[in-house]
Amino acid sequence: MSAYSTSLPRSPDSIGVARRFVESHATTLTARGRGDAVLMVSELVTNALVHGTGEISLSIDLASEAITVEVSDEGNVRVAPSPTPGAHGGWGLRIVDQLADDWGIREGSTKVWFRLGTVPRRT
Repeated sequence: MSAYSTSLPRSPDSIGVARRFVESHATTLTARGRGDAVLMVSELVTNALVHGTGEISLSIDLASEAITVEVSDEGNVRVAPSPTPGAHGGWGLRIVDQLADDWGIREGSTKVWFRLGTVPRRT
């Protein structure tokens, strides 16, 4: 198992930095899986920028069967899926819910994680 982590400043540029970080470390995923992981981390970092405070942390744990990506900030506001997503947002956690094999919010924190298997899903 390998683990990587980085801190991101509260800047819109951090979304692109997070995307490149995941893309460079998620090499055990299929091309589709890497694309899904990049999209999901974009959504989670955006949520941290919009709803959180302080520094944003990004970590990736690579195991032989799956990768787990976690995004957290120093805030105390837990974001839940929007009941009415629309043109101006509210889609982030719904996207994560649809693409991830598993995901969640760590109890008592603003740490949101998702897991993707390294073996292609059967459809």
